[in-house]
Amino acid sequence: MDIPRDASGFGESRDCFHPDRRHRSSEEDHHNCVVDRMEIFQHILTDKGSPRAQRIEALKFLVHFVGDLHQPVHAREDARGGNDIHVVEFGSPQCGSRPCNLHFAWDIGLIEHSGRSESHYDQELENLIVGEKLSARAEGSAESWANESFEIAKQVWGNEGGLVDEAYSRANIRVVDEQLALAGLRLATVMN
Repeated sequence: MDIPRDASGFGESRDCFHPDRRHRSSEEDHHNCVVDRMEIFQHILTDKGSPRAQRIEALKFLVHFVGDLHQPVHAREDARGGNDIHVVEFGSPQCGSRPCNLHFAWDIGLIEHSGRSESHYDQELENLIVGEKLSARAEGSAESWANESFEIAKQVWGNEGGLVDEAYSRANIRVVDEQLALAGLRLATVMN
């Protein structure tokens, strides 16, 4: 999603049509955003007349897109969703062979830093779902989920050279956990 920072939320005509001469067909493709693509892929997946290969591809994209839609910085237009905001992540400006950035911190860094094993993390997310009654929020649309992530992005957005440190992690790891739990619940709803 590329919702401008000053927008009140997702707007299809503004946020879905991004002509780019480097990409064939983008000049006429008016469904160039995750909200529209999810709808298209859901239709392909449920259409038993669609070729098997096309349905498999639609499934892969739906799984990916539901996850992406719940990663808050994916919703903001600024700095390519945080990719161009370099941060110091837990004391280091380098994340592997690349400079650390806000997008990467939200995709991977904050979860890895928590040090939880996969099985422990799974259990924590299940406990969060039950404890916070997140199942009640499983319904909705891709647009409503995009707007939710956009509002969260406003709260967690960092500045160039900012710190993703212990204080930032403590303030935001619960948001990461909740968004992942919601993404799982909502993916199940979409699949059902």
